[in-house]
Amino acid sequence: MGASGGVQANDLTASIDISVLQERLTNMINLEKCDLFEGSWVPDSSYPLYNSISCPFIEREFNCQNNGRSDTLYLRYKWQPHACNLSRFDGHDFLQRLKGKSIMFVGDSLSRNQWQSLTCMLYTALPSIKYNVSRVGDVSTFTFTDFDVKVMLDRSVYLVDVVRESNGRILKLDSIEGGKLWKGVDMLIFNTWHWWNRRGATQPLVQLLFFLVIFMT
Repeated sequence: MGASGGVQANDLTASIDISVLQERLTNMINLEKCDLFEGSWVPDSSYPLYNSISCPFIEREFNCQNNGRSDTLYLRYKWQPHACNLSRFDGHDFLQRLKGKSIMFVGDSLSRNQWQSLTCMLYTALPSIKYNVSRVGDVSTFTFTDFDVKVMLDRSVYLVDVVRESNGRILKLDSIEGGKLWKGVDMLIFNTWHWWNRRGATQPLVQLLFFLVIFMT
């Protein structure tokens, strides 16, 4: 009876593992044909993926709950593409896929918020994981040492260089000396929020994106 029961348990475990793999494979195939940017935010009561009150990496200005916000409905949404389903975030799978690689958020406080959120999602998924945090200049690095994965932040408000000249601080749209910090990073995530709150001639976003493309190629 014991041996027979053990075999059945192993078979059940194997079937579960295979079904999970099949589901992931199906999702991967669907994602190749799916526009992830076409979709909407839909309610999901299983969210959020972490508790901002208990995550040690959320800074005071980004901690809505600790700052007195009482409602939580805004936390219970997920992004749903129109043409496919996204797998639920799996912190271990994420780190395993990115083992030995680096991610860098580049931008202002919005990028800082995203950086902290991702570290909290990973820490919540693997609370016993080893990590260290360091900062050199404007670059903060959160390293998950077990996987050698670096989640980084470069505080670069306008992305291009800001220099001080005789007539004041000047944006150099054709200069990205600060971009030297981005070289060698496996994945870059840019945030251009500061360019969208300007209008007309004071919003040279097209030129900025042009120079970013030239720089990265």
